[in-house]
Amino acid sequence: MKYILNETPLKTTNNFRINNITVDLDIKETEFNEYNLSFKNDLDINTEIKTGFDSKIGLKTDKYLYLDITPKKDIKDVLIINYEFNNNSYLASNININLEHDLNTIIVFRSKTESFLNFKLSVNSKENINSNITLVNLTSDSSTNLVAIENSVNTNSNIITNYVDIKGKLRISNYYSDLYKEKSSSSFNTIYIGNNDERLDMNYYVKNNNKRTISNMLFQGALTDNSYKSLKGTIDFVEHVSKSKGEENENCILLSDTCKSRSLPMLLCHEEDVVGSHGMSSGKIDSEKLFYLMSKGISEEEAKRLIIKANFKIVLDNILDSSIKNEIEEIINERIK
Repeated sequence: MKYILNETPLKTTNNFRINNITVDLDIKETEFNEYNLSFKNDLDINTEIKTGFDSKIGLKTDKYLYLDITPKKDIKDVLIINYEFNNNSYLASNININLEHDLNTIIVFRSKTESFLNFKLSVNSKENINSNITLVNLTSDSSTNLVAIENSVNTNSNIITNYVDIKGKLRISNYYSDLYKEKSSSSFNTIYIGNNDERLDMNYYVKNNNKRTISNMLFQGALTDNSYKSLKGTIDFVEHVSKSKGEENENCILLSDTCKSRSLPMLLCHEEDVVGSHGMSSGKIDSEKLFYLMSKGISEEEAKRLIIKANFKIVLDNILDSSIKNEIEEIINERIK
């Protein structure tokens, strides 16, 4: 069945072929996979099966696994939530995190065979919250992944969200951030890799919705073979948000002559006293950097890896668990050709 998904908040000419993505999906809903948490102490957790799953990506499903998590106090340990596709290949799930206290979280998806993921993360903060949240997609090369992330950020709070999107045949992601209180801020950082015929569609939107809000989006990627990526990044300065700032930047390295990268950065502005900027670039790897590294006896393949991993470092450094970070770096080494 064909679906039109991930529609951009403000349409541009259809010639750019970036307003949405049309996909043909054969969805076979089954029982839900199990998950595990690294710890449960100092958390209020509610788990249930609900009906009527939906997200800003736009694909609705029937039943889904719902987790509601609230920290009882500021927590230093990193909460790690693992989703494993062991017994079947389908998962629809929504995690809702109520940040009444500081909590850093890593959510990891893993599968060895073909899998289908439809996931939404919702984060709501109280005042004076600082939180680092990372989602890591380590599903199989043949997987289909739909990942939607939403947050609402309160006064003097800062939510850092990192998305590592490096595996899967079809990957659709959506990020929506509402800076609805004064002096709230959010940062969204993502790294992506496309190989073979993989298709990536990313639609990220931040609303600077009050005074003195700060939004940042950073995208670092690499494409090779016949992979295809489209990225829509929007920062929206609504009325009466004076002294607010917003910035988005992308760097996409093209490692083949047949991969394709399309990007649509947008700044929407209804207020004069704001600072907004965007910069997006795509192209082949820097020949001078490549020559320098090869002159030191490093092979061309390894030199490319080093350059790309240097670009990824700013995002990888935000991952607060060393074992997961090492696992990601190993897969990056395998996938950069």
